[in-house]
Amino acid sequence: MNPKILIADDDFDNRTILTEALEAAGFRVIQAVNGQEAIAAAVKESPDLIFLDLSMPTMNGWEAAKRIRLLPELAHIGIFAFTAHALQGDETKARAAGCDEYVTKPCIPRDVVKKVQEWLKVRIGK
Repeated sequence: MNPKILIADDDFDNRTILTEALEAAGFRVIQAVNGQEAIAAAVKESPDLIFLDLSMPTMNGWEAAKRIRLLPELAHIGIFAFTAHALQGDETKARAAGCDEYVTKPCIPRDVVKKVQEWLKVRIGK
């Protein structure tokens, strides 16, 4: 079965571009528009990987990552920060919040797909 990826981003275009690239590569994609939806979707769908925009309404990605890491059934799931926060120190903060990887926007979709493929292969053998 193809790996399942959750994309949480409040920007429609960002979600759409990443979804299309990942689906074209054979991944199944679930979407959320804020951190609360991301946590609920992760609990329900148990994805293999989560992309979290760090700046979303209702609940931002920083907080969502922290809460996901506190849930035993989700703590093992990989989290990629997917963000325009590209200042010095932002990657360190994202990792401290519970993110495993850091992808800055704008990005090249095929490069992100390659990073996902490599990460999943190493991390979970998919």
